Amino acid sequence: MTITCFIRYEIDPFGKAAFEEYARNWGQAIPRCGADLIGYFAPHEGSVTTAYAALPNGS
Repeated sequence: MTITCFIRYEIDPFGKAAFEEYARNWGQAIPRCGADLIGYFAPHEGSVTTAYAALPNGS
């Protein structure tokens, strides 16, 4: 069975660059720890304050 974890972030719309740096850092750290990462998704349409991360866990 595969489970995918979605993490929702509320971000400062003027701090998008800081979120992108955060996502890049964790995007390298998570795989180094043996986990999978689908990606981080910053807002580009609709809400300017909601971003997501998606992490799958399969067996």
